[in-house]
Amino acid sequence: MVKSLLCVPTIALVVQGLFFSVDGAEDLKVKTSFAVEEKLRIEQARKYAERGLVDLAIPELKKTIELYPNDIEAHAYLGWVYSQKGLVSDAARELQKVLDMNPDLQKSPFDYPMSKVIPSSVHEFTKSFEGMIDLVNGFSGAHEILGLCYVMQGRLGDALNEYKKVLGLESCFVRKGFAADCKKTISMIDQAIREYEDDLRERPDYVEAYLKLACAYVEKGALDAAVENIKKVISLEPDRLEARVCLGCFYAKKWMLDEAIKELEEAKQLRGRIIEKLITEAERFIHDGMFDNAISVTREVVNIDAGNKKALWLLAMAYGKKGEMDEAGNVCKEAVGLYPDDVQAYVLLGWIYAQHELFANAMNLAEQAIRIEPEDTDVRALMANIYASQNQVREAIETYNIINNRTSEKNNIGTDYGWVRGNVSSVDQKLREVLDILEMKPDYPEAYLCLGWLYWKNGEAEKAIDAFRKAIELMPDSYKAHLYLGNVYVQKGEIKDAFTEYNKVLEIVSKKAQDNMSLGLEFVKKGDPGQAINYFNEVLRVDPECEEAYKLLADAYEKKGLYGVGMALRLQVERFKPGVND
Repeated sequence: MVKSLLCVPTIALVVQGLFFSVDGAEDLKVKTSFAVEEKLRIEQARKYAERGLVDLAIPELKKTIELYPNDIEAHAYLGWVYSQKGLVSDAARELQKVLDMNPDLQKSPFDYPMSKVIPSSVHEFTKSFEGMIDLVNGFSGAHEILGLCYVMQGRLGDALNEYKKVLGLESCFVRKGFAADCKKTISMIDQAIREYEDDLRERPDYVEAYLKLACAYVEKGALDAAVENIKKVISLEPDRLEARVCLGCFYAKKWMLDEAIKELEEAKQLRGRIIEKLITEAERFIHDGMFDNAISVTREVVNIDAGNKKALWLLAMAYGKKGEMDEAGNVCKEAVGLYPDDVQAYVLLGWIYAQHELFANAMNLAEQAIRIEPEDTDVRALMANIYASQNQVREAIETYNIINNRTSEKNNIGTDYGWVRGNVSSVDQKLREVLDILEMKPDYPEAYLCLGWLYWKNGEAEKAIDAFRKAIELMPDSYKAHLYLGNVYVQKGEIKDAFTEYNKVLEIVSKKAQDNMSLGLEFVKKGDPGQAINYFNEVLRVDPECEEAYKLLADAYEKKGLYGVGMALRLQVERFKPGVND
């Protein structure tokens, strides 16, 4: 009996354990079943989405997300189906969640299985439309269809960017009566349509009304009416670029991609013809000195082809020749940003900086350009000018020799940048003042030197050359006159003439240095280190690379007991030893 009683707890424990084991198995079974059910749900939702059964897919995907808020696949597919339905704000919300969970998808496509079997026409249309959408940037329907194409290719970051543009444009359409999604707005669209149709009854050839009416019909979902009205625009104005692009967009929204691609190709060819014509006009306007017209025309080109390199160059030229150097510089910076290998833009911007005496900025640009195109004559000419402007005439001549060694005789001419202006306040007033002085004193050489410098900074190279030549005639040993004249020649691209002037500078400087060196030595012999210092300083003012002058100047200062100055000067002498600057 006791044994039986002792066995009862044991049996109970075994049974209890068995019950626990059975309960655990049941719990695991439920969980497994639940997971399988959810997996089946997402698989079913994917199939619905792939087959275009979006209204069946949406509730299944929503249920999955309620249970698993971080299920990236469910959010991606929900973004897909919302895009298919045209629910842009909902699609944007889901795509944003996907990208928040996996930022790498900004650059790499999401792996939708159905994206592998979408028609090639989707890719072709997308590529064509990307290059043309700027022409209809204010039309939300264009960004919506491009966003949908991006979603279909798994390009979720690009799609989100387009959907954000759509949402940003909605308020604009509401004001104009061009939006949808609520009764009040729909009535505004209907009102807008009636108003445009009234306008067209009074003015049957009113192109703008047809264009706006077509866009209003798109927002209402009446695509056939939209196509009909945009075709009327094209019949009235065959060269209306945005109408061609809109028609391509409308066809795409009707999923007539072959027709859409054809219209975009027509628009591309039309744009090319229009740009060619405008570029020719701009060049003619610049040649004729009609710079405002040139700016207006090149702006038209940029409006239809924002990155057109030739248009940007002509725009910079037009601004520069008009004297608006800041605007010219801004256009050059834009061109350099778009085309990092565009040496022409670097050089013009470099000349603008040089004329504003921002020599460090100018040299930085020249060095970047020379790395891109080591053989470019214009870059070397710019560098020579920068060196000479900072009294580094030997370096300027060395740079010229590089140009001379790398170019043929007939090509030894650079581009004319003599029109580039500097930044001299009240330059016109100062020119009048100098000319007044020359009326009273027609043989005043310093006045001609000043006059030439003002003309040069004012972008009037030929007048500057005449003034400097007159200064040289009256003052043949003026190294400044030869230096400035050389700088103008370089800027005009007349490099050989510049080289001649720079060599004259060296001759004059060398002679002056020799004369001052002799005078300095005479005063050293007389025991007058103070006067010797003046002459040795004058040597170094005109020839900063004269090693002997540094030594003699150091000796003179030390004779006056200024050993600290002497030490600093002797340190400069060390620079001339072989290998120190290598």
